[in-house]
This record gives sequence, C-alpha cells and structure tokens, in this order.
Amino acid sequence: MNPNLVDHTFYVAWAITACVLALLFGLLHLIAVIGAMRKGYRPSQLVMLVCSIIVLAAIPACLFGWPGNIDALLMAIGGGGVCGAAFYNGRSAAEKAGDKSLFHLSHHIVRLAFVLVLVMNFIRV
Repeated sequence: MNPNLVDHTFYVAWAITACVLALLFGLLHLIAVIGAMRKGYRPSQLVMLVCSIIVLAAIPACLFGWPGNIDALLMAIGGGGVCGAAFYNGRSAAEKAGDKSLFHLSHHIVRLAFVLVLVMNFIRV
C-alpha cells in the first residue's frame, strides 16, 4: 500500500474526529444554555450562547481549510468563552444558593482541558 495514501487517510480521519468532537461540544453547550435561558436570563448566558455558535463555526473552517489557523482561533475564542461563562454561572449559582458544594471545580477543569485538546488538534490539522 502506498504510504502517502495511508498518511492522507489518517489525516482525514483525524480532522473528522476533531470536528465531530467540536460539534458535540458546541451543540451540548448550545442546548444547555438554551435550556437555562428558558428558566431565566443572565448576561453570562448570552456569552455562552454566542461562544457556542463560534465553536460551531470552527467546524466548517477546519473542513473547508480556511486560510491560516482560523479554525483553531475560533475554537480557542469560542471554547474559552464557554468555559468562562460556565465557570461564572457555576460559581454564582453556588453563591446564590449559599452552598459552596454545588460548585464543582473539577468539572470546569475537565471542560477547559477538552477545549485545549481541541484547539491543539485544530492547530495540527
């Protein structure tokens, strides 16, 4: 088998995998923020909504090969905004309820690590 064909197949599979993971991340946070906005509006939810859409915009940027690292930049901006808004929402909800045990720092660390992995993959792809 031609080694160039194997490398190209791996590259395409890697790009599709990164895009599917970004799609899941963006859609799950979009669904979560729409559900939260139905209960009551907070400005940080608008940030999460817009940043979820920016994450989803990184997918066609990756698949269609927009110039530069636009896809990684969109993923970093969108993912960072989602992480920041989620952190703020979690912290303010815990303070509002008066129960610090409602804030789960490990959940936010995992979310941020996932965003960083996606950004690194978009840079590589």
